[in-house]
Amino acid sequence: MCSVSWWIDESGYQIFFNRDEQKMRASALPPQSFVQQDTEVLMPIDPVGQGSWISLNEQGLSLCLLNNYQGKKPAGELISRGQLLKALSSAESIAKVERQFSQLDLQQFAPFILLAFELGNDKVREFQWNGGRISIDYAISPHFSSAVALENVVTYRQSIYCELAAKTPGDLMSFHSQHHPEHSHLSVCMHREDAQTVSFTHIQAAKDNLQMSYVAGSPCSHLTAAALAEQTYRFQSNRFQNNRFQGNRFQEKVPLVGIPL
Repeated sequence: MCSVSWWIDESGYQIFFNRDEQKMRASALPPQSFVQQDTEVLMPIDPVGQGSWISLNEQGLSLCLLNNYQGKKPAGELISRGQLLKALSSAESIAKVERQFSQLDLQQFAPFILLAFELGNDKVREFQWNGGRISIDYAISPHFSSAVALENVVTYRQSIYCELAAKTPGDLMSFHSQHHPEHSHLSVCMHREDAQTVSFTHIQAAKDNLQMSYVAGSPCSHLTAAALAEQTYRFQSNRFQNNRFQGNRFQEKVPLVGIPL
């Protein structure tokens, strides 16, 4: 249950991501800094699966993961899909992601859609696993996933997106805050009895600016310019900086444990 859209221009790209989750699921940890294969990576962490749904590395490559609830789940014990994103997150290019992806045993994972972005490329790569077949294509913004009434969800959110006719990245910020009280279960900022949008992540990637902003809580009530500015994470001189910290108080890098490639 997620919504992702993006903006690409000559300066780089921006990603806007709403994460929808069950209300009983443990809250995610804000973006952490990891080093994998000598590459620094930023990503929030799901404490349940110890993986993530979105990442940005210091090479300017980003990944987004959406669950494919309509696919067929393979038999046997499965690895969290968020671990797959972690394993691929240090790749320096989409081509490298594609090579590594081809080496994975996807029977270990429930169905998913993985989106890959890189600087200098206006094409977004989509890797889809439906539990039985792999497809690789180019993605078109926006993308949605839902365990409940997917067709209705896509139709409603796509109509909001088309009505908005975004002319600036700020318009997409408004799109991800969209909530209609009479259509709470369909809204981009979704609210159901059992689940809701639990966080918003914004990635900005340009040659001279790589940053991830993360706001916990429903965007319709928590997403503000001030909240984004306070919760912004950057690479700086091979150190990880969070705007909430002052001076030299940086978060330590820790090893990234993922799937061997």
